[in-house]
Amino acid sequence: MKAWLQTTLTAAGLACLLFAAAVTTAPRAQAQDLSSLTPQQIQQIQKLPRAQQEAIARQFGVNLSDIEAMMKSSKAQPAPTATTGERSSAMAERETVDTRPLNELSPGELAERLAEDDKELQPFGYNLFQGEPSTFAPMANAPVPSNYLLGVGDTLRVQLYGKENRSIEAAIDNEGRIVIENLGPITVAGLRYDEAKALIQSTVRERMIGMEAAVSMGELRSMQIFVVGEAYKPGAYTVSSLTTMSQALFVSGGVSDIASLRNVQLKRNGKTVVTFDLYKLLTEGDASNDLRLQAGDVVFIPTRGDMVSIAGEVLRPAIYEMLPGETLADALSYAGGLLPTAYRKSVQLQRISDGSRRVQTIDLTRTDVTQPLQGGDAIKVLSVAEDTVDSVMLVGAAVRPGVYEWRDDLTVQDILPSVEGALLPITDLSYGIVVRRSNDRRMIKVLQFDVAAAINGVAAENLSLEPRDQVVVFSRYEAAQAEENQLSAWLKTESDRAREERERVLDVYRKQYLQKLITDDLAFDQLLEQTTPERSAELDDQLSSLFAITDEREQRSEDYYAKFSRHNLLQPILYQLRNQYSSTGTLPLVYIDGEVRYPGIYPLVADADAQQAIVAAGGLKESAYLARAEITRTVIADGEASAEYRPFNLAHVLRDELEVPLKGRDRIQILSIPQWQNTLQVRLEGEVRFPGTYTIRRGETLEGLLERAGGLTEYAFIDGAIFTRVDLRDAERRRLDELAQQLRREIASNVITDTGAQVAYSEMNQLLRDLTNIDAVGRLIIDLKSVIADGGSSLQLKDGDRLHVPTVQNTVSIIGEVQLASSYQYQPGVSLEDYIQRAGGMRQKADDERIYIVKANGRVTVPERRSWFASGSYQQIEPGDTIVVPMDTQYMNNIEVWTTATQIMYQVGVALAALSGL
Repeated sequence: MKAWLQTTLTAAGLACLLFAAAVTTAPRAQAQDLSSLTPQQIQQIQKLPRAQQEAIARQFGVNLSDIEAMMKSSKAQPAPTATTGERSSAMAERETVDTRPLNELSPGELAERLAEDDKELQPFGYNLFQGEPSTFAPMANAPVPSNYLLGVGDTLRVQLYGKENRSIEAAIDNEGRIVIENLGPITVAGLRYDEAKALIQSTVRERMIGMEAAVSMGELRSMQIFVVGEAYKPGAYTVSSLTTMSQALFVSGGVSDIASLRNVQLKRNGKTVVTFDLYKLLTEGDASNDLRLQAGDVVFIPTRGDMVSIAGEVLRPAIYEMLPGETLADALSYAGGLLPTAYRKSVQLQRISDGSRRVQTIDLTRTDVTQPLQGGDAIKVLSVAEDTVDSVMLVGAAVRPGVYEWRDDLTVQDILPSVEGALLPITDLSYGIVVRRSNDRRMIKVLQFDVAAAINGVAAENLSLEPRDQVVVFSRYEAAQAEENQLSAWLKTESDRAREERERVLDVYRKQYLQKLITDDLAFDQLLEQTTPERSAELDDQLSSLFAITDEREQRSEDYYAKFSRHNLLQPILYQLRNQYSSTGTLPLVYIDGEVRYPGIYPLVADADAQQAIVAAGGLKESAYLARAEITRTVIADGEASAEYRPFNLAHVLRDELEVPLKGRDRIQILSIPQWQNTLQVRLEGEVRFPGTYTIRRGETLEGLLERAGGLTEYAFIDGAIFTRVDLRDAERRRLDELAQQLRREIASNVITDTGAQVAYSEMNQLLRDLTNIDAVGRLIIDLKSVIADGGSSLQLKDGDRLHVPTVQNTVSIIGEVQLASSYQYQPGVSLEDYIQRAGGMRQKADDERIYIVKANGRVTVPERRSWFASGSYQQIEPGDTIVVPMDTQYMNNIEVWTTATQIMYQVGVALAALSGL
């Protein structure tokens, strides 16, 4: 890609120069021609040194002042689009850019757009001519070389001075003469420009005493030339008398796709005057054969010759045209030479021989590269290997990670000389590993060391390193948020925080840019997600199956983990070990679970023991039980596998009094201290003497907690106490979800069997959504009065329990199908019927047979029908009660009743009339 860009820029730069040269052919329309330059061409000219710009102006006939004015105007004006400026149709056709959005491209076009590096090689030099000027008439102020041959149509400016001054415009007539007043005709056609100047000046001195003459060129003559062969637009062209072969190619729009760039011929009077090799111009800047044309000249472009492709580690990969006898050295020279990354000992040359394609390997360090090439040869220069030799790699939470030179006696301390200067503040100083690769089968083994001890020079931890070792140091945090919450973060200035915020925004933008660029279609987004490889999750699943990990572990996104966490840095190592079986059939992996900081799967290091595995997992939590831990090991005997349980004393292991060796696929379980979580939190609210959140022991009762809280106040409404529990709320939530699923099945069954009321699908969904959106309370109905009185109803508390004791209530509420649902002051002796009458009585849709009462403590009572209007009915109503009058779901209004009755009577009458007629 890099070489392709350099080729394109080089060709574009040369096109700019040739375009500038062709501008010399435009008469009195210099501004128009200069404005036709593209911004890219102007930028190429601006990059050249001033001396080269002056040389270009002299060689191709463009004033440097005009070029500078063009550059200034280009800075002040916006870049023209493809539809503005004086651009020819040929240029528009050859510079068409596909601007369609990506979601309108075919899969092949999308692949080509996204994979620029995968494009096929293009023939070299054909993008030199990408357009043509709009006019080709001569300029009036072009500098003329001294060897320019004058002809009919040229104009000379003669300035006479001395005893009198006057200026004369003398055009060369058809007889090749110019006429000057008081001097007579002078024949100048066929003379060089410097010879004509000398002739006019000497004639003036001889014939006009006391007078001198200054001669300069006026307008140049036009002439007709022919561009034929494989030109883009062959034909006859009228151009300036200063036009060269390369400018004639530009006038004709360049060359076709099968034209030869090595054998452009100038024919004059039926003979070949010169052969112009454009490769000389493109690669060496040699324009010695770019001769000036004369009237009637023919520029002939033959078809291209043998083509040879060069790909790989060269500066300019492309397809090159080779002349007979040219060699591999010439082809490499045209390609700009080899890149430093080229592998010179193995260059592939594919050649078609005897109807078959054969491959030849060339060692450029030994083989003579003067062997000739033939058409169809394909040269590929391979690159050197990416892996470095005689080196070690430092990866992870280090100040200077990267590749280091290996030497004899190189140790960890040599690449990590100090804690402050070599490691980040977040580095875990107790755990580091060395990944060592064997040379025979590329198997790896893992060595573990204590980072701080290795830096301090402890011999057992300061491991000796071998070539191609990888030293990995980790962060002591797994979560990225925990890694950011450091005291050093508070030392950052506002500009530092703003810069980090911009970097985070850019990171999010980069991740979403391609997907948003392709399409906003949700279906396509989902397709991208489905086709994106989730290697990390897949590897986690594979490793979990190895250790029979069936518990539901917390699923975390990749953004959760810190950059140098164990999860991120161990993934490639675990993936390689996953496919690396030992001779015993076990994997070099261990799993540690329980009371460690970072439980998970870790590589089995050389000479591993339980203590090293605990260090790898970040150490023990404070809740770890030191008297006992357990290893579950898979043992294979007589072709069958069985599990063994090997307990050990964890405290002895930590004190180096016991060594517990590990094997592949061992599972270490670090137990928790019994009754470690023996403290619970319960909240008391309302009319409690000391409300708040209390920490209690397991097994403590509500009665005991109320005693600790000082009991209830004198305003407490004991019957209205509300007690809630977390596990009951969860169970209630599950029951609501189950009820919603049951209703869905029942409604679906009714729709299929055409039974029951037909409910619209949207209404059904809204009903079920309302049901599932109900907040679960998790209330436990208790008799707080009996708990306080004698403790007979003692209730053991659980974590998260909550007791709310409200203030004394002296009201009775009534809700449901009454005229005015409200609350009323409690009065002894007022019956249920009285409260309903105070609410305006029941509505027509009220179900008077299912009225019930919700007591203040949450219990529900249904009054007996025979006692509703009895004198003792008032005993059922107490302060804080809520009377609920439900709706009659089977209600039918009077019109519906009479309509149904009329239909029945009509049908009966019809039946009787029919029977009487028999």
